[in-house]
Amino acid sequence: MASSDSPHLKGAWRIAAGIFLFLGFHYGSALWRLATRTGGMDSKFSQVAVDDYRGFLISQNLLVLVAYLIIGVVAWLVLVPMLSRLAAKWATSSRWKLIGMTVVACAILHGYFMFRLVDSRPYFTSDAAFGTWYYAVLELPPESWKPVIHLVLFKIPVWITVVGVTVWWWRQSGRLGRILMSTAALAVTATLGVRVIGVSSGGGAVGSGTGEAMNVIVIGSDSLRGDKLGYAGYRPARTDGDAGDGVSPHIDQWAQGAAVFELCRTPIGSTLESGISAMTSTYPHTHGIRQMFPTREEVEEMQQRTTPLAEVLANEGYQTAAVGDWCAGFFELTPLGFEKVSVSSFDSFQIYMSQVVFMAHFVVPMYFDNELGYRLFPQIQSFAQFVTPEVVTRRVEKMIEEQASREEPFFWNVFYSCNHLPYRAAEPYNRLFSDPDYKGPNATGVDFDIDAFIGGTDLEDKWAALPEEEARQIRALYDGCTRQFDDCFQRILDALEKHGLRDRTIIVLTADHGDDLYEEGVTLGHGLSFQGGDASYHVPLAIDVPGQGAPRFTESVRTLDLAPTIADLLEVPVHESWEGESLKPWLDDPDQATPLPFYGETQFPFIQFRVDGVKRPQLPPMDGLTMIDADFNHQFVIRPEFRKPLVDSKQRCLRTRDWKLVCTPTAGGERHYQLFHTKSDPASTKDLVDARPDVLAPMRSALERWMDEGEETLIGEMFPEGEPAGR
Repeated sequence: MASSDSPHLKGAWRIAAGIFLFLGFHYGSALWRLATRTGGMDSKFSQVAVDDYRGFLISQNLLVLVAYLIIGVVAWLVLVPMLSRLAAKWATSSRWKLIGMTVVACAILHGYFMFRLVDSRPYFTSDAAFGTWYYAVLELPPESWKPVIHLVLFKIPVWITVVGVTVWWWRQSGRLGRILMSTAALAVTATLGVRVIGVSSGGGAVGSGTGEAMNVIVIGSDSLRGDKLGYAGYRPARTDGDAGDGVSPHIDQWAQGAAVFELCRTPIGSTLESGISAMTSTYPHTHGIRQMFPTREEVEEMQQRTTPLAEVLANEGYQTAAVGDWCAGFFELTPLGFEKVSVSSFDSFQIYMSQVVFMAHFVVPMYFDNELGYRLFPQIQSFAQFVTPEVVTRRVEKMIEEQASREEPFFWNVFYSCNHLPYRAAEPYNRLFSDPDYKGPNATGVDFDIDAFIGGTDLEDKWAALPEEEARQIRALYDGCTRQFDDCFQRILDALEKHGLRDRTIIVLTADHGDDLYEEGVTLGHGLSFQGGDASYHVPLAIDVPGQGAPRFTESVRTLDLAPTIADLLEVPVHESWEGESLKPWLDDPDQATPLPFYGETQFPFIQFRVDGVKRPQLPPMDGLTMIDADFNHQFVIRPEFRKPLVDSKQRCLRTRDWKLVCTPTAGGERHYQLFHTKSDPASTKDLVDARPDVLAPMRSALERWMDEGEETLIGEMFPEGEPAGR
């Protein structure tokens, strides 16, 4: 390299000092934010973080110093050429002036990359910042101009700087320096060449069509309701501008060629348990995971009790994968037979704390959300704020591109967090359906107090007290989330079409559960109660089988029926342990459709909603029910003394075509029953338990047989002469 006597390099150490001051300020600010954030938390887990994981927090903050060091070196390599003339002039006479100028230059570069981040990865910036001036600036140009503007503002300047800096250092370098630079350039070129060759070799237009077996891709969004899609007849309150296309224009068009099951329900309204039920075709009481914080022993027992669809298909030669963001973390927590799992993790307390540290040091998401960053800090690929719906879609697009050259068929489950509380969709989805004049606390997402959620038991009262204006805004936010998922869905379809896989791929749309959205008799949340219309148990189910028709079914089905249906469509034997029914006979002959009974249970009791005339069993809030198991990857688990009481406190439900029976355990150990005629009373407001003993008796017998013995009774067995009508 060049001698330090070079006039251009005399101020290099002053420039390094300026960079050190700038980065030191950011590091100290991050530590301050972490300290004040921890102090502001008010749950038992914040104290656990301080008392039991202090050493881990310190180690993570020290690890981040590697990122600062890399940024500092790169900044030095860039700023020395930029400030070389000033360095030569001020190196001895105006040292502090040069240091100050370096700090200013660092601030300008940092601001530029912050602005670039807002354009390319807005999900890393504060949710509250949506709508501020820098978003407004980026939204000013017409959509058709944005690719060119992005190229001019954020691509060309970077490459010009890289080339200019490289040439400058080449001129300043001696023979050894040029050899080192040439070697590094050749290494980078070779690496890129290998990647390009790999991509091009896998980019053929004809994919698995070389084989006979169909591919399958299941696409879902957490909390997506079956009745909140356009093809189900839903229309948002706002219909002007881009909102006029509705919440799901792409899905609606796709569904015209798919078999649509208008009434599909999950046996439990909670992601982990519902996902296991769908992929293993078993009820929660069969697979054994009854709440979202299972122990290691419960997970191991579940694996012994069940045979997942992915395992069955892998044995038939299918390549299997589960891809998703933080809501898909259950695929990692509870392995379900998938060979490849690419999801983020949120239930590990260490992962959660590591994410808090890395996101406080904002240089990490700004400069290391790339292949280099993933190699240096592999844990960031598990962070919820790194693995967003956009990232998931890019990963699936890349997988489809790579799959195009392979002969083996694939089975993938792609699962998004788009519709999950607190409904914080990306810009512009978060304001697409809301009132433009709204200025309240739920502007970009539901105003959510995590401490109250973890440590309180009175959320029912707080949610019920929300004014109608806020409820409308929350529903509008939810609609924006659906529209974001709709765009992700379409990009997957486009990728399948582009690479010649669309005509050989069965596409399934579904979800894990829905959400209550302030309909009659309910507030927010999912799977916590069977009061109201059970919207949080109602999920979409549509299956597009290439070459087959597109019937619509109003008869009730369950997510339990998905695995046997897929196996049947692929002509793979349905496993004997599966409790669902294959719906393929319905697809072959719609006249065979007969309503299937729905049996369900409530999930982990974040809130025990009140039931008229019932004193419910008392349970502590979440931070009292759970603990952190250091021997189980620092996962949250239920405390041993609450595992049985939690299950015993669950509500259970049985629904036939037109009737609904709800069983609520009481504090005294009895069972309280409510009976509703859902055809005339969809919100379940009129209890007919005393008025209709002819309906109550067979349904109660069936529900108790399911609760106590795990045996399902079909509707025709309950009512051999047909369901009684309402009066």
